[in-house]
Amino acid sequence: MNVWTEVMQDSFLQYFEKGKIDFATATSVRLSPEGFKKFFGNWDLFSKKVCLRSQVVSNSPEVIRRLGVIAMNTPVEFDIYGHANSTNVGGSKMLNGLGGSGDFLRNAKYSIMHTPSARPSKTDPTGISCVVPFCSHVDQTEHDVDVYVTEQGLADLRGLAPKERAREIIKQCAHPDYRAQLDDYLDRAIFYCTKRKSLHEPHILSNALKMHINLEKNGTMKLKSWDDQI
Repeated sequence: MNVWTEVMQDSFLQYFEKGKIDFATATSVRLSPEGFKKFFGNWDLFSKKVCLRSQVVSNSPEVIRRLGVIAMNTPVEFDIYGHANSTNVGGSKMLNGLGGSGDFLRNAKYSIMHTPSARPSKTDPTGISCVVPFCSHVDQTEHDVDVYVTEQGLADLRGLAPKERAREIIKQCAHPDYRAQLDDYLDRAIFYCTKRKSLHEPHILSNALKMHINLEKNGTMKLKSWDDQI
């Protein structure tokens, strides 16, 4: 396997050693102190497997498309319709920059985003759900990502309408402790939007960010009821 990426990190080294990756091209090598020690300690092996190129080349949409890259990236969260937040926790606290994820995900032959279904939290035994009704910030739209993956399963969204995507994401990717809550939100949103004749991507705006608000105020994304005031 060959890798075309923006930044080479520690995980590459073990795959080079095991023969899982034959060659990698990147704009920079960003390793931990231990990783750099290993990298320079095995220079004869690693130096023949890495090529550094300018960002203009590595992130070129035309090159990414021509090579047929399979793009993989990790979001902070993604919502039931397939939009993803890669940069801002809670909508406003920057975790990292966008980098080249947009260039890769939009132009790759297949675009995949992968994350745990829930992230550890000191205030909730399950953790914070990475699948939410509505992203608190959007970096990648529903049009940019083909597949979402968590440890629960894989949601292939290609060719699916918005409500079909929502059912598939909840069923395949959401943590079991949050699945019923997300299904309930979608059912309510469909009922609400049917009356308003606005059914393309059903949302109840007063509830769309309620999981985030409850986390901020009460330390958990679990809700007793969508009707409760927080």
